[in-house]
Amino acid sequence: MALSLLVILGLHLVRPGSDPLPGDNIASSNSRILKADHPPAAVPSEISMTHKVASGDAPGLAAIGAETDPDLRSQAIDAFVASVSDADFRATLETLVHDSCPVAAELSKRLARRWAETNAPAAAAWASELDEGPVCLGVFEQIAIAWANSDLAAAMGWVKGLPPGGDSKSAAALSIGYEATRTDPLEALDLASGLSPTRERDDLLVHAISQWSAADSGSAAAWAMNVEDPSLRARLIGAVAIAGAEQNGGNAATLAVSDLVAGPEQDRAIVSIVERWAQRSPQAAASWVAQFPEIPSREAAVQGLLSIWVGQDAEAAGNWVRSLSPGTLRQVGTAALAQVLAEQPGNSAAIGPASNR
Repeated sequence: MALSLLVILGLHLVRPGSDPLPGDNIASSNSRILKADHPPAAVPSEISMTHKVASGDAPGLAAIGAETDPDLRSQAIDAFVASVSDADFRATLETLVHDSCPVAAELSKRLARRWAETNAPAAAAWASELDEGPVCLGVFEQIAIAWANSDLAAAMGWVKGLPPGGDSKSAAALSIGYEATRTDPLEALDLASGLSPTRERDDLLVHAISQWSAADSGSAAAWAMNVEDPSLRARLIGAVAIAGAEQNGGNAATLAVSDLVAGPEQDRAIVSIVERWAQRSPQAAASWVAQFPEIPSREAAVQGLLSIWVGQDAEAAGNWVRSLSPGTLRQVGTAALAQVLAEQPGNSAAIGPASNR
């Protein structure tokens, strides 16, 4: 395979005309360079990749970037990152971040993360000296993730202390925020609330409040209702309602109907609530759906209810449809049931035809 090259710290290049050592494996800790189409006759027989990068001479980076096999490329990157000693983190990164070779940006992120796993404050201090740009943004993201995994409070303090503005600060804050949602979603909400409004910030807010709702849906709903932006507020309330549907479908449904304005967000929330509620109590969900006004989401809610209910208890689902009073809802239920049965033909005999009187 052309240009398959793996160069790591302290490893030796295969000398021109020599064969690889028997038993060598690309994933092993022993040295191995896959032979290129043309042996690297002009390259010294032994060389440290870290030294080459630090000195600004890195043909190995181009070789890694030219590797078309995803597995070999990934292994080469892993080996390079593992080859750099703690003492060489800064020097190697200083060269990588100024290298125009495409693979240098990927190596920069990976190496910055490894440095942060070893000494996050030092890695963060170095990153703060970088000029804004795609490489800086990627480095900040990786440092933030590594630091948040080892010391969330310290990572929070770091990102809050960064100068306001800047894409890199936002990227770091978002990364830390997502890590925080697993253990402290309220802290994640607080962090995200301090960022400039963007789609990415709003997505983090929705995710964080969904996590919070699993433990305390009442407090999460109250927090969401205080958000000033009406569009964002609707998304957050919808997220709270959906997240709480599995624990208490009735409360979730009431929240969606009473606190969401009729429209796409309410429709989406109602359908999701019914589907989740039906997993635990399809009869209760069906009773609520039967009281629906004629709103656009009713047909989709009935469809979602029956798609789940038929899989659990096809006969009960069919009986519910037949028990509906003649009218629009029964027509909607009959059509939805027919569609579900068409997708699951083995259930039709158990239910029998649903009358459309």
